Amino acid sequence: MPCPYHRNLRVNTKWLLFIGLLALIALAACDVAEPPTPTPTRQFTAPTLEPTEPFFANGPPTEAPPDVLTGPGQNDPTAAALPNRDGGALPPLPVGTASADGQGVDITSEDGTLLNGMLLQRTGGEREPGVLLLATDRLSWGNFPARIHEAGYTVLVMELRPEGSVDDIHTILQAMTTGIADPARIAVIGASQGADIALLGCAETQLCTTLVLLSPLDETAARGATPLLSTVPMMAIASQEDVESFSVAETVINGLSGDKLLQPLEQAGRGTAILANRADVADLVLTWLNRTLG
Repeated sequence: MPCPYHRNLRVNTKWLLFIGLLALIALAACDVAEPPTPTPTRQFTAPTLEPTEPFFANGPPTEAPPDVLTGPGQNDPTAAALPNRDGGALPPLPVGTASADGQGVDITSEDGTLLNGMLLQRTGGEREPGVLLLATDRLSWGNFPARIHEAGYTVLVMELRPEGSVDDIHTILQAMTTGIADPARIAVIGASQGADIALLGCAETQLCTTLVLLSPLDETAARGATPLLSTVPMMAIASQEDVESFSVAETVINGLSGDKLLQPLEQAGRGTAILANRADVADLVLTWLNRTLG
């Protein structure tokens, strides 16, 4: 007869094997793969550079590109400081609103000072002959600039500054030739000190086609400039009782070899006052301009 103990042992052994098999199956099902070994991060052995600021050719994307056609022009300090010689002059810059008397303009001198004037010019068409009027007071010409303009000329009326020089006239003449007038037909009409500066300026620049002098005063300027202007058509007007200016006018005319005219007057005053006291002088000047400027 088998021993009950051995029979139970065989039964328990089977159960133990069965339970062990189940445990192995369970362990196999719950087995989780090991995570991969992390890749080590590279380390820089040298110092890094700061990031470069972004470059925008036409300005930052949040800003509109500058309008080069409506820039500051002569009002810009850098532009105002540029030398005006050898074709570097800037054209007259319109100032304010045009009126029946013309358009106010500024011209930048060589030292950066803005020279004030009045421009009478027709728009469109070919450039007309230019006439520059020089006096210590640009309002002293009365309606004379308008009369010249109506006759078919571009007129620029400039006021001499006390500390000004011949360089100012050089700049003004260069500005006239940049587009507002025909550079081959430029007349300068100067009164008193304006006549003296006109002589010296035209002698230096050689840009003047003809000159009209009302009561010139500087004998030294007349003797120094006349040889350089000997073939330039020129008219000098002075009152005979104004001994100083009449003597200078004679000096100028006597030193010329080209087309010239000395017009003596009686009791006509000096400078621009001649135009107010003698209405026929304006007609005489216009006749001269028409003949010499074509």
